[in-house]
Amino acid sequence: MKSKPTDISELMGQKLSQVQQRTHALQQLEQSVRQVLGDDLQGRYRVANLRQGVLVIETNSGAWATRLQFQKQQLLQHLRQQNYPMLTTIEIKVNPKLSRVERHQEKNLNSISPEAAKGLNELAETVGGSLGEKLKKLAALGGRPIK
Repeated sequence: MKSKPTDISELMGQKLSQVQQRTHALQQLEQSVRQVLGDDLQGRYRVANLRQGVLVIETNSGAWATRLQFQKQQLLQHLRQQNYPMLTTIEIKVNPKLSRVERHQEKNLNSISPEAAKGLNELAETVGGSLGEKLKKLAALGGRPIK
């Protein structure tokens, strides 16, 4: 006997709700971890998972993993005293991809003044050849930021 088909929106609604609850719980756990570890490690780790009483923390290098290992017992005790008495252990894993996530590159604000561009053009005329061509390209950047 076949079962009655279930509406896809109903299934997706249930799954989406579960994912949202899980995400919210992990965010709260990360805030609790941040209270213990402080701001000096911020951006160097993340709470990756909580499964069967094991908190999984990922870090971007072995050096930071070692530092977290030293703080593991203190962190575990603090979290158990808060809202996480079910925690049995903390597992620390190295994930090098974390170091690539939030790299802020400063914009290059260097530029060539119009006077310098004029001087480069004059020099390019006298030098000629491939160096002259390259100087002309550089002079064409006059007044614009150099990439």
